[in-house]
Amino acid sequence: MTIEDALGPLLLPVAIAVAIVAVVALCWHVARRYPSAPKRVPSGLRVDGRPRRLVSRRWLWAAPCILVAVTALVTSLAALHPPPPESVMTIALAFVAIAEVAGLTAWTIDRQIEFGRKMTYRIAPARLLRVSAPLLLTIAVAVFLALRPT
Repeated sequence: MTIEDALGPLLLPVAIAVAIVAVVALCWHVARRYPSAPKRVPSGLRVDGRPRRLVSRRWLWAAPCILVAVTALVTSLAALHPPPPESVMTIALAFVAIAEVAGLTAWTIDRQIEFGRKMTYRIAPARLLRVSAPLLLTIAVAVFLALRPT
């Protein structure tokens, strides 16, 4: 008996729910932070921890809107064309990765607001890696599961 046999019927719906809740929480977080954000914020963070060019604070909504669209698309595809039982775990990990991207995006938006307020000038690359580590691990496990021989 594998984990897919034991958790199969519940695994995908729970993973989809986790992703949807995380994306909704991200949108709520941005809506809460947006009114107090400075008029200009960096468009993102570089790999070395420095901010990118300054843009209007409306760009804080770009990543949440993209995540909403991706989550809606992948959820509708999973509902319309249920995956075969051997790939349910991989698809569930993809939804967990979406939830982790939502959390990482919330963290990044907070840093963009800090940069816009001139509260900080650089994020240590080690800190960026530490914050990204759970997402990178989830992606590595999902790729391993997807590429394993059946």
